[in-house]
Amino acid sequence: MTFPLLVYAIDREIFAGNAQSLIVPGVDGELQILAGHTPLICQLREGDVRIEGEDGVTKKLPIAGGVVEVKPKEVVALVNF
Repeated sequence: MTFPLLVYAIDREIFAGNAQSLIVPGVDGELQILAGHTPLICQLREGDVRIEGEDGVTKKLPIAGGVVEVKPKEVVALVNF
């Protein structure tokens, strides 16, 4: 299963599409988001964001921090470098 994922930096769109998995460095530990995840908002710390696209290819993105919001129909991550 996939879910719509949007990843933005302050000045550009990083990723927009469907994903099988999103792994983010939350302030309380690593968090994996899959389709059907419970809605939440989580602050991000420095680390790697890993996006597994619907094609199964994983992209790794080093970030300095940010926030992720899991909504009922999509996931939005705002990241800083």
